[in-house]
Amino acid sequence: MSGTTDTPLQFSLAATDPTGARAGFLHTRRGVVPTPVFMPVATHAEIRGMHSTEVWETGARILLSNTYHLMLRPGAEVFRKLGGIHNMMHWDGLVLTDSGGFQIFSLPDSRELTERGALFRSFHDNSRQLLSPESSIAMQQDIGSDIMMVLDVCIASTTDEAGTREAMERTHRWAVRSLAARDAVPTGQALFGIVQGGIFPALRQESAAFLCELPFEGFAVGGLAVGEGKEARNEMCELSTSLLPAHKPRYLMGVGTPSDLLDCVRRGVDMFDCILPTKMAQQGYAYTFQGLVRTTRSVFRLDDAPLDPSCPCFVCARYTRGYLHHLLHGKHALGARLLAVHNVTHYQVLMSRMRQAILDGTFDSLYRELYPVLSRPESVPKSMPNSLNGRS
Repeated sequence: MSGTTDTPLQFSLAATDPTGARAGFLHTRRGVVPTPVFMPVATHAEIRGMHSTEVWETGARILLSNTYHLMLRPGAEVFRKLGGIHNMMHWDGLVLTDSGGFQIFSLPDSRELTERGALFRSFHDNSRQLLSPESSIAMQQDIGSDIMMVLDVCIASTTDEAGTREAMERTHRWAVRSLAARDAVPTGQALFGIVQGGIFPALRQESAAFLCELPFEGFAVGGLAVGEGKEARNEMCELSTSLLPAHKPRYLMGVGTPSDLLDCVRRGVDMFDCILPTKMAQQGYAYTFQGLVRTTRSVFRLDDAPLDPSCPCFVCARYTRGYLHHLLHGKHALGARLLAVHNVTHYQVLMSRMRQAILDGTFDSLYRELYPVLSRPESVPKSMPNSLNGRS
């Protein structure tokens, strides 16, 4: 990356496609990142099965790490002693840290939620822990991420309007506290607000209006991908992005599959994260531009073609589907590791193709080409003769 900025983060638009899809740049203290961008998830300051050089070689320039897990282990003292997450990981790119709000949401039977914050017990040693707007910001500052998230109240999509309003209003109060905590200890880190409101359009409008009055460097669309269904998610995503300022980045949290990314870039989203590339690799699934492939299927046992002939990753350059089938079918660790490299690369290539189409004004054409293929549940790519796939 090249270029820096004295402010925590600035965003510039390079092009907006007629569909609403946007191509731009995140200008940060560590350089410039093109958007739309997908952030691989490094929950525990590592991407499962990959080291930082391999992640960089996929084209990724920004990762997401998890504040909740990192505060429990290894803890703030380790990050302070070892110089922050970039030094620990030997990662030259950007890092965005979530606030821990979703993890608190996932512990409904073992946490107490009050105005002060969320009180819970560590699953490591059963110690009592408090995650508040202030402690979340302090932990993210110790981690040393480039972009921090406010602590929000994440709720199920089935929550009624009254419950959704209550969570939204608390999220707003916590957003104000998060900003105050960030500004009290200036560290040069950007901070994003999180629009809530569930599946209720009026609440989404109210949330965006409130947060846009505050000096955040960007905004996330929260409270989606929590069971509301794709149609409702797309509707609320499109509404939310339409309410946010064009000159600041828009981040859809926790989404998603390749077809989800196509859908939501089309709706004006700039940033994404999801565990699927590495999680699906652990289960033997590979994302390709011919569709989703389950490498453990016996049809691949004698297949000497690459996993995806259009993929630039070293896995597709060196290994056959037959070898990957052997590794994954036998549950060898190398198999999941190789698929992780491939899947993360696939996501980066997809984002690059979408960006170029936006710049060219042809995003709708690319969408219509890719969506039917990438949205299929599973497919079996046709084998290619060795003379065509670059193998001797």
